[in-house]
Amino acid sequence: MISHPKNYPSHFPKSKKEESEFGPGKKDILICRHCNAVYWYKSWHHKLEDYPELKEGKDVRFSICPACAMIKDKRFEGEIILENVPKKIKEEIKKLAKNFGKRAFERDPMDRIISIEDTTEENVRILTTENQLAQRLSEKIKETFSPSSKLSISHSNKDRILRTKIVFEKKA
Repeated sequence: MISHPKNYPSHFPKSKKEESEFGPGKKDILICRHCNAVYWYKSWHHKLEDYPELKEGKDVRFSICPACAMIKDKRFEGEIILENVPKKIKEEIKKLAKNFGKRAFERDPMDRIISIEDTTEENVRILTTENQLAQRLSEKIKETFSPSSKLSISHSNKDRILRTKIVFEKKA
C-alpha cells in the first residue's frame, strides 16, 4: 500500500478527458430509452441483471445513453473513408464492418457503427461512435483486403474526431 503525507488529499480530481467526455458520475441507475443500455458505477452495461447488490430502494431513471444521443444528434467520433474500392470486395468490406461493429457492441454498448454508406460508386464512408473503434476497424479492413494500400490517420483535437482513409490501389 502506498503511504502519502498527512497533508496529501485523500481524493484525486478526475482526469480532464473523463470529466469532459461523460461529466461527473451519477448515483442512480440509468436505463437508455432507445437501446436499453444500463448505467451504473460510472459506465454503461448491457443488462441490469449484472448489477451487483440490486435493491428495491435504488433509484432507477430513464435517460438516453451517450451513443444514442450521438446518433440522434448526427455526431460521430470516428470516420473511415475507403477510396477506389474494387466492386468485387465492396460488399465483403461492408459485411466485415457490420460484424466488427456487432462484436464491439457486444463488448461495450457505447461502441457502435453508426452508418455504412456508398458515397460514390467506388467510395465507402463508415461512421462510428468511438474513435478507437474507427481506428481498429480501418486497420482490420486494410489488413484483410489490401495490405499494400495506404492507410492515413488524422486526429482532430478540437472535434475529438479520428478520420482514417484507405486508398485501394487501382488495378490496371
